Amino acid sequence: MKILGVDLLEKETDFKGLFRLFTRSIIISMIGMIFPFFYILFPSMYVVESVKEGIMKVMATLIAVVLLIAVLLGPIYAIIIFTIFGPFILIFHYMISTNRSVSMTITATSLIFFTSIMVLFFAFGINSDVLNSRETINTITGFYTNVAKEAGLSQVDLSNFAQSAEIYYKRFLQILPSVLIIISLVISYITYTTAGRTLLSRGKFILQPSSLEFLKFPKEILMLSIATVAILSLAGEYFGSSAQIFTLNLMNLVYFMLFIAGISVVKFFMTKFGFKSFLQYLLIGLCLTISSLQIFVMIIGAIDQIVNFRKIN
Repeated sequence: MKILGVDLLEKETDFKGLFRLFTRSIIISMIGMIFPFFYILFPSMYVVESVKEGIMKVMATLIAVVLLIAVLLGPIYAIIIFTIFGPFILIFHYMISTNRSVSMTITATSLIFFTSIMVLFFAFGINSDVLNSRETINTITGFYTNVAKEAGLSQVDLSNFAQSAEIYYKRFLQILPSVLIIISLVISYITYTTAGRTLLSRGKFILQPSSLEFLKFPKEILMLSIATVAILSLAGEYFGSSAQIFTLNLMNLVYFMLFIAGISVVKFFMTKFGFKSFLQYLLIGLCLTISSLQIFVMIIGAIDQIVNFRKIN
């Protein structure tokens, strides 16, 4: 097994591997137009190949993919893909090749991913004024109202539904920053673990995050976040509406950390007691979709910060 940040011993170019990377990228891009979730598979392929072949060859492959996407799907779509994944892959390769710590790598790559999304927002003129404009709100509520209308709701129900849709949309805008941060963290973690496991199966080892059942957030981060939420909540009127929005986003991040901590504990004991992988992921999926289970899992995550069920330091 080779223990290298980047394998510098490979002299010959694996053209078959780069071609597979090219074709898989095009397939994912085509499917991603309908099911964007598939893009979560996109960056890890490039990170794996960058360790094996070097970042120059991999970035050349990405540029070739982007050029073909521009021809097939349009230049706007190609720009979006390159802006989101280009810097993300570059910083991932740099952090791995310089053997940076897992926490530093996830922090840096998440920040780059988040920044790339914000750059796209500003490049396409998407800002708070546009998102909060009456035209945008009417478009959003109109879309969901038409869906509800096709479902056969009465005129009174449609009116109530439109009002509810507007309220939920405005609430979503308030927590949008924390949602984007969470998405960036999740994509960084999945990319890192997927690339690390793939390389390990090929006999190459890189520093990588622990498995989900052994994942644990530093207690200090959670305690500091909770204390900040408490202080801002008590002094919210003094700081104004901006502090309230900041508190709301910070609370959302705390809920996320507690939920992940709880899921880690649940998966740890499912693995310990020999649950099949399919059943484990089924139960995790239920925890993600059922609100009562989400609360239960967050409580487990909060208790784990005190009791330390898994005895992880």
